[in-house]
Amino acid sequence: MTKMELKEAAGVSSASIAKLGKGANITTDVLLKICEALHCRVEDIIETIND
Repeated sequence: MTKMELKEAAGVSSASIAKLGKGANITTDVLLKICEALHCRVEDIIETIND
């Protein structure tokens, strides 16, 4: 899936996709939309790091 296809499938902005590519923070809403588009759970695509 290309970034453009993900953007369209998830219904998110180009800016949100650009943030992902740069490793910047995105909103929970965007994350949930991406998970829905990819048919996965949040914990399938993020890593938590304990300080």
